[in-house]
Parts: sequence; C-alpha cells; structure tokens
Amino acid sequence: MRLQPRQELLSVWKSISRWCGPARSFNWADRGGRNSISDAELLLCLLLPPQRLTEIRFDRPDTTQSDVLQALGSFGGPVDIPQRVVELIGSYLATYTDPKTQLPVFAGGNYLTTAPDDHREPTEEQLELEVVDAFATSVVLCSAVIRFLRDYRGQVQRRGYLDEIARVEGETQKRLTAAMAGLQRSFTISVFDADSPQGRVLRETSFPGSDYSGDLVGRIRRSLRPVMAGLRELGTFNDQVDDLLDNRGDKLFECGWSWGVVQGAPEVKTSIGTFNAPGPAEPAPYLYFTVVAIDGIRDLFSQETRLAGLLNEEQQSLARVLQLQWDLAQRYWSAVATLGDQRWPVEELPWRTTDEEESDYYSLLVVSLVRHALADRGAPDADLARITNVLSDLADRGRIRRRPLADDPALQMHQPGRWVTLVGADQVGADSPPIGWRLGELSSLLLGRVLAIAAQVNNPQQEARLVGLADDIWRHLHQRRLGDDTPGAGLWDDPSSVYPTLPRRDKPSWYHTTRVVQCMSTAAEYIQRESPPGSRLSEYAADLLGEAERVFDKEQLRNSSGGGPALRDSLTKQGIGIRRARQLMATRPGSAVAILHAVLRELDKLAAAREAAGD
Repeated sequence: MRLQPRQELLSVWKSISRWCGPARSFNWADRGGRNSISDAELLLCLLLPPQRLTEIRFDRPDTTQSDVLQALGSFGGPVDIPQRVVELIGSYLATYTDPKTQLPVFAGGNYLTTAPDDHREPTEEQLELEVVDAFATSVVLCSAVIRFLRDYRGQVQRRGYLDEIARVEGETQKRLTAAMAGLQRSFTISVFDADSPQGRVLRETSFPGSDYSGDLVGRIRRSLRPVMAGLRELGTFNDQVDDLLDNRGDKLFECGWSWGVVQGAPEVKTSIGTFNAPGPAEPAPYLYFTVVAIDGIRDLFSQETRLAGLLNEEQQSLARVLQLQWDLAQRYWSAVATLGDQRWPVEELPWRTTDEEESDYYSLLVVSLVRHALADRGAPDADLARITNVLSDLADRGRIRRRPLADDPALQMHQPGRWVTLVGADQVGADSPPIGWRLGELSSLLLGRVLAIAAQVNNPQQEARLVGLADDIWRHLHQRRLGDDTPGAGLWDDPSSVYPTLPRRDKPSWYHTTRVVQCMSTAAEYIQRESPPGSRLSEYAADLLGEAERVFDKEQLRNSSGGGPALRDSLTKQGIGIRRARQLMATRPGSAVAILHAVLRELDKLAAAREAAGD
C-alpha cells in the first residue's frame, strides 16, 4: 500500500504542532475560526490515531517512542505530552458548556452558511443551532477521551493530576450523555403517499423505468417489512407509523437522521437534565447526517465498548434506543439501495433523493450505508465486487483518477462542495436567511470506504484491486496537502494543487484534516489485520505440508539410530520448520509455503547425500 499510516500520522502531528503552537498558548482556530465541531475534530486528530495504532501512543510516558516525542515536541517531554492533552480536553469541555445551564452545547457555528448566491450572513441565533454532526462528533470524541483518560490514569501518582483526570472524565461523560440524547431526538421518519412526488422518486430509484402499480409498491413495502415492524418498537412517531401500517399498499416512507433535533421530538430525561427544547429541523431524513450519525454511534454498542465498560447505566439505556434507530436506518437504506434481481439501484449513478436532488456524492453516502449492512451479514464477495465497481466509477466520475474537463461540474464536489439546505433553520428568528451545510470531502470519504471494503473481501484479486484504487485516491489526497510555502503546511485541504482552476487555499481545515486522519487510522487497522488466505494458495500450502511431513517421517525412520550429530541437528531444524508452517497454514499460507520450500530443499539434500554414499 502506498499510504504508510505511521509516518503520515506523525507528519500530521508535526504540522499541527507548527500551526497550533505550544500547548500553553494553543491556537484552536482553522481557516474558518472555531466551533464545537472543528475543535472536537482537532482533538480527534491527536486522540484517535494512538487508539488504532498503539505503537504511537503517548499515554504511557515510559514507553513513548522517540519519533512520537519529536512529532509532539511543542507539548514538551514524554511526561508533559499527556498532561497537556488533558488540559486541552478540559479547555474544550469548558468552552462548549453553557454557563447558565451548565449543559454542553453543540452549535454548528461557522460550519453553517448561507446559499452560494446569498450574500447575507447567518444570524447569531442560527449559528447557535445544534446539528447532528456536532452530536455525532462528540460521541466519537468522548469515547476516545474516556479511553485515553483511563489508560493514562494508571501512569499517574500525584493526587492533583488524578483529581484533574477524574474531573475531566466526569465532564466528558456529561457531554457524551447530552450528545446521545441529541442524536436520539434527531432521528425521524417521513411517511408519504406512493403516488406523491417523493413516492415517485423512490419508485423510480428502486425500479428504473417502471410505471406506477400496486404490485411495484407492494414489492418495495415487502422488502422494507422488517424495518416497518421495527418502527413500532421505537414507541415514537406513533401517528406516522399507524398511518404507514394501516394504509396498506399506498404508503411509503424514509427513516434516518435529520440535520438537528426534529420538530415535535419527544423529551429525553437524564441525570444531567431533561432535554425537551423544541427542535427546529424538519422531520425528514438527510442522507449526509444519517451517515454521520451511523458512523458516530456504531462503536457505542460494539463488544469492545461493552468490555471496556465505557458507558454508565444511563448511557447504556440511551445506547439501546440509538442501536434500534441505527439498525432501522441502516436496514432501510440498504434494502432500498439493493432492491431488484438484476442491477441494484445504488449502481445507477448518480443517486437521487426524494426531494429530487441528485449527485454522485449521494451515491457515495448510500454506498456507506450498504457497506455496513453487507459487513454485518457477511455478504459474499460477488456483492462486494458490485460495490467495488461503484467505488471505482465514483473515483472516475469525481475526477480523482481522470483528468477534468474544461468547466467540469464534477470539481464543485471538491470545492466549494455541495450545499444542502437545512429546512427549518430559517424559522429560528426574524429575518433569518436560509442556511445550509457544505458537503465537500468526497475524496477522503471515498478512500475510507475503499479501505473498509478491502478489509471485508476474501478474494485476493479483488482485494488487490481495492488496494490499487486506494493508492490512486491517496496519491490524489497527498497532492492536496497545503504546500510548504503556506502557514498550514502538511495539513489539508488545497484542491487547487490538483485542479488549478479552483481557488487556492493556504490555511488548514480541521474538517478535512480529520477525515484524512481517520483514513490513515483505517489504513493502519487494515494493515494490522489478519488477511484471509486465498483458497488456491491454501490448497498449495496444504499439499506442500503433506509432502514435507511424509519425507520428514521417512528420513527420521531411516536415520533414527545411525545418524551423526549434524544429521540429527538438521532433522531437528526441519521438524521445527514443519511445525511452524502448520501453525501459519490458516492465516498466512504464503509464509507457510516459503518455510516448506526450505524444509523440502534441506530434506532433499539429506536424501541426495545418502544416495551418494551408497545408502
């Protein structure tokens, strides 16, 4: 693989140290300023990599490696680094806590913008709107912080530091609870008539070229039957669910996460307070925020999280609701995207949403949801190959592996990104303009999905194809690093380095940098995993092992009593090689083959020597 995660992650840390300066006078702002999401993303750049690649961890001063110390030199020595990180976490938590209510805030801040042709600025009330991206990012951050603090606590003896760690962990748990409650209140369903504009788009997406018919609607509903049954278990949206289930045959629906707490969302009671503020977001799912939420909460109910005991009893209760919402959304989008007996809807590019917006970016988001479902049900390589083809097509259509045309509209996906209206955000105050969200991380999102699929496949040829695609995307992303002549050298993102017609960027974005760092962490996990062996190589290794054992047994039988020390020593070494090859057969048949070739070569030398001696 072209991407070398350890070296690249350390390089990012060096660049962050240069841009942000010493920990005591830390500069949080990126090119857009500060908000609760970008600050969390900056912390994730420091906290996530060591949890995926333990060789670069810094929470144990006695074992911190020299290249890590060099990369984080602005934080001080091995003892100083984790202390400074704890201070930064505490500063973040204090900054994004409401001084009146003492509850965490999740404002979108400068990530919320007006439309490209609207020269007005968002109002102060709009900039304070809480968004799903902030909830989901905080879930990931808080989980990473708790893991870091618990590992670091065992290295600390001074009571003052231990008290500070306990205080920061308590505030982190508080923020995690609030973020989980926010996500729970942002989940929604949207029910509509099968012959409505939304129903027409969903029908045409599922069965292109087909006219309206009750049978076609029935096929869609049958594929979604498990999701429809699960909606009852939620115990919310009862009127919509009743409407969906009672009107058999002429109702369709969507489910997932809106951009923020939805209008009419039920209250959530917790030990830190009751979350019942009216939500401004329209009760309709957004593809982007659904993917962000699913990616953010997946680890909450993983076996690793349960074994580590990261969640308290209250959070476990919240996690059970989120897991049901997560499962319903994933099942829904996966079912819709893979309907039909021939070509899947997700293979028809670009994807069109029910509000009649279409984009290759949306296709990539749907692929993200399908990938999760395929992984959970252990899909065959044939299904994964279809997703691989889609990813390859998206790399070409996104001009990542192809030269752009003059005035190519595909470049808008890279910069400034697709602008999505946040319906309801213009109702929070007088004279509030419509505001939206930029979707601009196509390349990093694509790389992350390619690496994830590569870790799922069992076919060596298909895996090699995915690794080649990942290399192409990484080559593209590496070029987009800010140049050495810029203040944010080594960070992301400057698309003009690849596409000269786009405006030049000379300052970093934590939004983009964090997503590339997450790709590096995913690549580290991919490299460290045990790769499934190919069937042909395994069969070849098994044949070699059988022959080596037979030849070895015969040599032992012939030389059990009459051989000298050199012969006995040689047979002992070959026996060790055979045992080692047998251990590697299941996971590394190629290594087993290499060992067995050497064993058979040495055994043949013994046989040849015996024949020459006339035995």
